[in-house]
Amino acid sequence: MTEPASGPVADPLDESLRYDPASDPWASWAAGRTRQALRLPDFRRAAVLAALSLEPRPRLLLTVRSADLPTHQGQVAFAGGKLEAGETPTQAALREAWEEVGLPPGNVKVLGELDDVFTPLGFHVTPVLARFQPPAAWTLSGEVDRLLLCTLDELRGTAAPPSTRRLPDGREYAMYEYFPQGVRVWGMTARILHDLLEAGVSGGR
Repeated sequence: MTEPASGPVADPLDESLRYDPASDPWASWAAGRTRQALRLPDFRRAAVLAALSLEPRPRLLLTVRSADLPTHQGQVAFAGGKLEAGETPTQAALREAWEEVGLPPGNVKVLGELDDVFTPLGFHVTPVLARFQPPAAWTLSGEVDRLLLCTLDELRGTAAPPSTRRLPDGREYAMYEYFPQGVRVWGMTARILHDLLEAGVSGGR
């Protein structure tokens, strides 16, 4: 596997904490929920890593995509991408996080899969919930301009009122937006965030 190229270093996280699943409310939440899976055989499979830092007030790892990419320039996203042949969503999410931002799989404790989502471009995406210890240094690939490390309270506090969109078949669905650190989070990323913020652990701890 090719090591990611060096990139800007995000603010440091507290590395003094060690993971104890028995005392982690997010592990209990993930184990006790019923996941909503989708069956979309004509869609391309992908996975993203929804990673929460091991801090008293955990921060969520998000990326800002490079302005040089052919699509989705400057958008906020979770680390992730398409599944390679034979990969599970968890394997793909861990690989992509390593390739995009230099987060070693050994620094990640996977808690489970969240509800599947899909995109208008034909991707069927499985979010993988995890806790993480930061690497010694973040190394960003050319796909990533910078990292965002946002507390869940920060994200909740920047939520815009949801809007409603209508699909071609007449069904309506909610659209969510968040504006942490002066950037806009919308689309698929915002739908996953909404699940974490509204259904997840109260207070984000």
